[in-house]
Amino acid sequence: MAYSKKLIEPSHYIKFNYDGLKDFLTEKYNIVDESETELIEKYEEDNIEYFLIDSDNREIFELLCMYFSEDPAFELSGEYSFKKGIMINGPTGCGKTKLMKIFSSNTFRPFITTSVRSVADAYQEDGIDALNKYSSLIPVYPQRNFGFDAIGHCFDDLGTEDDKKNFGNQVNVLQDIIYKVYDQELTGWFHLTTNLGGKEIDSIYGNRIRSRMREMYNQMMFSPEAKDRRK
Repeated sequence: MAYSKKLIEPSHYIKFNYDGLKDFLTEKYNIVDESETELIEKYEEDNIEYFLIDSDNREIFELLCMYFSEDPAFELSGEYSFKKGIMINGPTGCGKTKLMKIFSSNTFRPFITTSVRSVADAYQEDGIDALNKYSSLIPVYPQRNFGFDAIGHCFDDLGTEDDKKNFGNQVNVLQDIIYKVYDQELTGWFHLTTNLGGKEIDSIYGNRIRSRMREMYNQMMFSPEAKDRRK
């Protein structure tokens, strides 16, 4: 009887608050602050991969912790909104992609990260099916995704893709996807990383897309002087 009752009970999934998410990610990805010199030395001595929090990325890391734990403090300034997705701008190698991959595991809006070049190549191969695929949520098993049966996308390195043709039809693939996401009101589930500034986005995608992006994304910017972590 108890077993039968357990089978029909709805599953209960964890919901991380700010501290819970931060602790979860710190343990999973060996996140360490630059002040923790002894721990850094130990990781390096044992050849263990870790992610360093320092003056270049600390503010963005804290904002992402607030956003992906749905902490009310995220919206207090009026600058950011939970209705929007995330857009991270910054120079090459500053850690944009790594940060988003770290935060893809969360209990607010989980997602996967995909290179925009892969998205453009998929359009060349599959045409409209690829556009529909990448402007829709991804069906997943709830048991593996904190109870969610669909998750979002982060398109990585916006601006590095080329226009693609499929049966003679040339499309600016990400431009089309951004329109579709906007029209379907899925904004909060889609995120971007890019090296581009505002003028460059205008030049490549047009002013209308740039205007929509302001409405669709919480923009977080690394300093232009942020160091290249790949060196």
